[in-house]
Amino acid sequence: MWASRERATGLPRTPSSDRGDNKYKGLLHLPRRLQHKEVLLLLALITTFLCLFLINSLRAQTSRALKDAFWDPPNYYEWYEREKVLPQNDPSLPPPQGRQGRYIRFKNHMTHVGWGNVMQDMVVNHHLAYRSNRIFVMYNYTWGLYPKSDYSRFDGQRIPSRIPISALVSGPTAGGSYPANDYHPPAVTTELFEEVCPHPTLLSINAIRAEYSIDMDSAATMLDKYTTALNAVEDNCIEIQEGTGHIFDFGIFGSGSRMADAWPQFLASPILTGWAWSPLVTSIVTQNSALIHPDIGLLDMRRHVDLKGLLAVHLRRGDFKGHCQNLAKKRSGYHAFNVRPDFADQFDIPSGGDEGGNSDETLAWYMNHCFPDIPRIVQRVVEFREDAAKQGRTLDRMYIATNGKQGWINALTDALNEAATWKSINTSQDLILDWEQEFVKHAADMLIATRAEVFVGNAWSSLSSNVNLLRMAQKQNPQTSRFW
Repeated sequence: MWASRERATGLPRTPSSDRGDNKYKGLLHLPRRLQHKEVLLLLALITTFLCLFLINSLRAQTSRALKDAFWDPPNYYEWYEREKVLPQNDPSLPPPQGRQGRYIRFKNHMTHVGWGNVMQDMVVNHHLAYRSNRIFVMYNYTWGLYPKSDYSRFDGQRIPSRIPISALVSGPTAGGSYPANDYHPPAVTTELFEEVCPHPTLLSINAIRAEYSIDMDSAATMLDKYTTALNAVEDNCIEIQEGTGHIFDFGIFGSGSRMADAWPQFLASPILTGWAWSPLVTSIVTQNSALIHPDIGLLDMRRHVDLKGLLAVHLRRGDFKGHCQNLAKKRSGYHAFNVRPDFADQFDIPSGGDEGGNSDETLAWYMNHCFPDIPRIVQRVVEFREDAAKQGRTLDRMYIATNGKQGWINALTDALNEAATWKSINTSQDLILDWEQEFVKHAADMLIATRAEVFVGNAWSSLSSNVNLLRMAQKQNPQTSRFW
């Protein structure tokens, strides 16, 4: 290198004896690349670190698009196979299991909707099975009920038509044991049900509603009537028919007032006290611990542990804007499990307008709370930190669960960093995921939000509603559940 430089410049190399201190004379006769090897090594390490950082950042943004273009979505067959070999799926087991067990299959479960809606429907169905002393028949998170392949399409991308429930959750809903102090036969697969119940009693939800006068009742009253209807069936095998309605429809899930009297039984239900996330979901959190919270590596995320100092927020983007505008027209209240008298933020809609129309003030109120812009988000985050400080909490890390585009996320994080000092701000878009994890990452968002010291949800979102239900079941302080 130096020889070529001398030939190019015509300048001789400066003799080492001219450089002063003779005690370095032997060293200075070495080639200069060896003199600077430590500097070069340091530069190489820095360059490598920066490259790895950039690669990981880009990977989270590009891997989904590349895989969707060239790979089929995962089929989760191994998870199905593990469900089938659970020990309770043995028809020869003695009562109250096996051929003498009392079962209920909800073939009417929700499909073609997001995980938030499916989860709340599943919790209600399983809770009703438990109340009626019947064994719950597990079912998948299903998008396409009768697809021609294992894959469906949503928002222009291919997705699994079905995901086995055990890939999302653990505990009683996925065939795990009930809490130790509450024995109940564990949930079984559809295959076991079809073997031991070839001719089940078929029930229609619409028929039950008509017979038992179930209409605009409260949630607790509805559950009492449904339980009475199921207990009136002597047959060990019940199948709720597909397409005959749901136990709770969107009307009651959208009404905090109707859901209010069912809170005590839900919070005491083993379906929620025993709720846990699957190993696949918890692996997302543990392998991304450096992004989310430093304590995660020291904690067992399967247990109900808190992430101190973490503020987790849920920000819906995209088509949710139109949904919020529609909510304003209907003057819709908060989603069911986002309503409690001990929550800090209550539904306080301004007067003006009526159902089917609203004033400009009402529309602005809904958009601020349902689809907040960046200034509104930053304002509220500063307020949440101040309120937490008054309670003796220090919120210095932030996790943003969002489907927002990267440009919007960058603008938001820049504004948040300008408004306050943070140890870290990361988002669900930053998570490094493998292909199976990609399609259950919404559950990882829920796990993080449930364990965060403070959670800020969208008051009209079923996902936020379920997070708050889990937070209350895990005895989090109600004052740590906030809304925009």
